[in-house]
Amino acid sequence: MKNKKKYLVVYNICGISGKDNSDYYVSALKTIRDQEYQDYKLAISACQNPAYQLDKIKDNCNVDFINSIEDTLPVNITFNDTVRECVAEYGEFDAYLYLDSGVKFTEVDQLGNLIELYESGNYGMVSAQVDNDFGWCWFGLDEYARPRLTQDLLVPVGLACNLHCQLFSQDIFNYYGNVLPDIFRSYCTESTFSFVNAALKKQWAISSKVRVHHAFEVPAGRPNDGDGLDGHSSGFKAPPGTWDDVYPPLTMAEIVALPKGTECGFGFEELRGIKKHKPDCFDENQHCTNSELKEFIKEHLYRKPPHFDYDQINRKKETLS
Repeated sequence: MKNKKKYLVVYNICGISGKDNSDYYVSALKTIRDQEYQDYKLAISACQNPAYQLDKIKDNCNVDFINSIEDTLPVNITFNDTVRECVAEYGEFDAYLYLDSGVKFTEVDQLGNLIELYESGNYGMVSAQVDNDFGWCWFGLDEYARPRLTQDLLVPVGLACNLHCQLFSQDIFNYYGNVLPDIFRSYCTESTFSFVNAALKKQWAISSKVRVHHAFEVPAGRPNDGDGLDGHSSGFKAPPGTWDDVYPPLTMAEIVALPKGTECGFGFEELRGIKKHKPDCFDENQHCTNSELKEFIKEHLYRKPPHFDYDQINRKKETLS
């Protein structure tokens, strides 16, 4: 089927926790379909959600594609798999919007504003602000003060914000073979995003116009911990603060110790001082000045056979339009 839409919106849900969040899913999906901008396909990326939840979505929401994954896999892989299956079904898109299950648009122009920013520059990623768990600590700000941007922000190399509502360029998918680095089982993917972009001579921007709602619960007495609607990478939740929870063949500690990574400018979890990047590997536009960084990222942050094969995932997919 030939794709006639410019963008793919992927709403990511997970049933591993056993919670029934289907009413929330429906209400969130309606905020997507209520957007003024309509040049997109809407896909559901589901991991072990029971059939009745998917039926409720089909009965109440105008979705185009459902990818229901039966294996226990983290969201980086399930999202990538849904993008791959949609590209196989519809063809390539200009970009791919990742939406956490807890995200709701709060204004009807937010999707359009996000895409307008994406189309205005040489961006590999564009992020919305969220009202909970944005990651302001990366920028030296108090997360619980809930600050707001007054102008669009280019994310400097080595910094990040959390993955909740992000638009990813087709260029990322084309070069790396998938959108999200998929060695990560739970935490820390976000700290690689600035390098994923800079290696391809792309920038990462955060929109000042778009601030969406994100359902997030902070347990009493544990201010540095918390969970999104469906749980944090359900089935893979490492202890808070863990930065080395990745799939083999290498540990993250081994990856950050590789001399090639240091030489080409790779950094990781810089906020915690795990590995600082070499500034002289990047120019004033936040672009990497060598070709080795993208090769290093592709080799070590994206899974491939024989260690993992997307074709072997157990899934049920349904094309609805």
